Amino acid sequence: MKNSNNLFKKFVLITGIFNFPIGIWMIIEALSNKTGESLITNAVSGEFIIFAGAALVWATKKIATRASIIVWNGLVRFFSVLFVFYASTNGEVPEPMLYITGMDLILALTYIIGSTRVTGIPFSKLVLGKTN
Repeated sequence: MKNSNNLFKKFVLITGIFNFPIGIWMIIEALSNKTGESLITNAVSGEFIIFAGAALVWATKKIATRASIIVWNGLVRFFSVLFVFYASTNGEVPEPMLYITGMDLILALTYIIGSTRVTGIPFSKLVLGKTN
């Protein structure tokens, strides 16, 4: 069980670190576009992605007490997946975004299921922030 805990911890750490270049890229893209709407939506989204990455990295230091952060990151990703799939019904989603969304779905499920298995805390408690 300890190996699966370490594997999950490393997985969350690595995927959290990957949020930093993605967020920075979104901010740079927003700054280069020079339209107010793009600047606001993309830069702020990039900042939130960086914050989410920082929260995931922080959560890996004490998963037993910070697993709720990982679960909520998974839930945010899961609902984002639902929004992208809904948008795709109008044909408004570029194909590469669908692949990224598929990866986000895998991450969401891994974060949610992994957090409950590694900590042994039920999902209902983790959602409410109740940990050991």
